[in-house]
Amino acid sequence: MIEKAVKEVFEKHGFPVYFAEYGAVAKDKAKTEKEYKTVFLTYMSYAYSPAPQQNICRYAALEDYHKYLPKKLEGIKKDLEELFPDNIFDIYTDSSPINEKAAADISGLGIRGKNSLIITKEHGSFILLAEIISDLEIPCRVYEPVNCLNCGRCEKVCPAGALKDGRINIEKCVSALTQRKGTLTKEEEASVIKNGLIWGCDRCQEACPYNENLEESDFAKNSTKLTRVTSKDIEGLTDRQFREKYFGRAFTWRGLEPIKRNINLIENKGEGNDDRSDKGRS
Repeated sequence: MIEKAVKEVFEKHGFPVYFAEYGAVAKDKAKTEKEYKTVFLTYMSYAYSPAPQQNICRYAALEDYHKYLPKKLEGIKKDLEELFPDNIFDIYTDSSPINEKAAADISGLGIRGKNSLIITKEHGSFILLAEIISDLEIPCRVYEPVNCLNCGRCEKVCPAGALKDGRINIEKCVSALTQRKGTLTKEEEASVIKNGLIWGCDRCQEACPYNENLEESDFAKNSTKLTRVTSKDIEGLTDRQFREKYFGRAFTWRGLEPIKRNINLIENKGEGNDDRSDKGRS
């Protein structure tokens, strides 16, 4: 049985797998020349307890998963290609031709939280989704999307009030604000200061009852954590030097400017940040 063989390969490498029909979750089937049929959806936990005074969100304090996770999936891809030499198996992490949350909903991978995140039974919402998409055809059971407990904790703790009715206002989301280039409004600055992280935001996940008493993940255990960056750490660095110093960290992809701005805001509590010019905005 094809489905069983695929599951055994994923299990061999320590990953769960869930199946979804590609056509049901594709963002735009017309843009894909390959004859994809099935999505093999998987995830990796990054759960761990943050360090005292940690000022970087949990995933970004670890090794960049954009590099780590594909390496792990390469072994699965190789084994699948040996079993099915006439088929294609393409790895996607983060940048994907499918709607990953929709795939998680209908594949039974998890439930949808009011913070819009996918919550798994074993590892809560501190997970990183990924998939291998293939032209191998497997009949896929379609699960009815299930919502969370609706306790509302995530909405209450959001520093910017970006969560409402299971939807997230990305323009207000503090995680997005910390990654935005250019100047922020006074209101946006206040949200970043209130959150206290120079990159990302974990507030809604920390408040979620599904994330209580999670065990530290293998990824977190095996990753060298960088939990804090201060103004002294980046003093005098050019953008290039910043990227070189923190090579292999997810928070470097936007360059030095957003990090420098966020550190300045948090360390100085917004004092001396009245410049509303468009300098650096993109």
